[in-house]
Amino acid sequence: MIAGPLDRLTTAQVVSRTLLVLAFALALAFLWRLAGFLLTPIALGLLIAYCAGPLVNLLEDRGLPRALAVAACFAAAAAVVLTIALAAWPSLSDWLHEAPVPGDDVFATRLALRMQAWEQKLVAAFPRLDWHGLFARLAAAIETQRKELMETVPSLALSALTSAGTFILAPVIALFILLDGAAMQKAVVALVPNRHFEMVLVLLHRVDRQIAAYLRGAASESVLVAILMSAVLWLAGMPKALLFGGIYGVANVIPIVGPLIGAGVGVVFTFVEPNAPTLSTLLVSYGVVYVIDAMFINPLVVGKSLNLHPLTIIVGISIGGHVAGILGMLVSIPLIAIGKAIVVTVRDLARARRPL
Repeated sequence: MIAGPLDRLTTAQVVSRTLLVLAFALALAFLWRLAGFLLTPIALGLLIAYCAGPLVNLLEDRGLPRALAVAACFAAAAAVVLTIALAAWPSLSDWLHEAPVPGDDVFATRLALRMQAWEQKLVAAFPRLDWHGLFARLAAAIETQRKELMETVPSLALSALTSAGTFILAPVIALFILLDGAAMQKAVVALVPNRHFEMVLVLLHRVDRQIAAYLRGAASESVLVAILMSAVLWLAGMPKALLFGGIYGVANVIPIVGPLIGAGVGVVFTFVEPNAPTLSTLLVSYGVVYVIDAMFINPLVVGKSLNLHPLTIIVGISIGGHVAGILGMLVSIPLIAIGKAIVVTVRDLARARRPL
């Protein structure tokens, strides 16, 4: 019998190597958890850096030192956020004070009166249908969802507090990317072997160009849609139109699913607000803005920068939402674009080097 390598090891060597493997496994587990913790701030930091990068470069080209250009952009962004917050806060504060709290008698009374009014109109228009049974099932479903929401609110609040640090870390990451992004890229490229140097440079350029175009276009589209939605809701007589227009604009960043989320918030509000427009008016308002966005704003602002098939977008959003929730939906399309850029770049360079 021939002795194997393990048979020639002493007990001390086996123990030491086992401990080394365990330490390596623990280190990998720690790095995996750390990567999961840093995923959100890194993604948000890259988003901020891509959106602010053109303005920083413009100020630097005008003679302003890059550090001052970055500081000026951050100051301008803080001023914009503060202005929006001050403009939206009165509407949000009034809504929180006036809107009924789920679980009290006022909520149940307003919801019952609102649904009773809808039921009467539908019964008068279509008397042969069982509207009473339909609205009874709808009320039961809303009550079930309300109870589940009230049970999960404390855990959601605690989760938001524990993850607040990740959102504070995002601007810090964006700051260092804007200040030292070029140096970081040069350091990475310097580690690439000469035979892959050309491919890596082309790949970095294509990825940077596609992702920057998509993120800037999506941010611009979100602002335009929020303004348009606020104006349409105001014309429709929606209370707190600026607040719900802003919610729709922010949710619109998520392709396909975002508009449904933004519209759903306004529709739920109409259940308990007697001064809100009718459900049909609200649905028409959201539908008009969605059509304008799909036919004009999105093609003109975002354009065909990514050139992705709609089915690819739907599948990517579904997978991203299943893996990482809302953040997964946000980053799924840029990640698909990065993967496409890698495949196309490798294919083009392979074809260029192929002998005829």
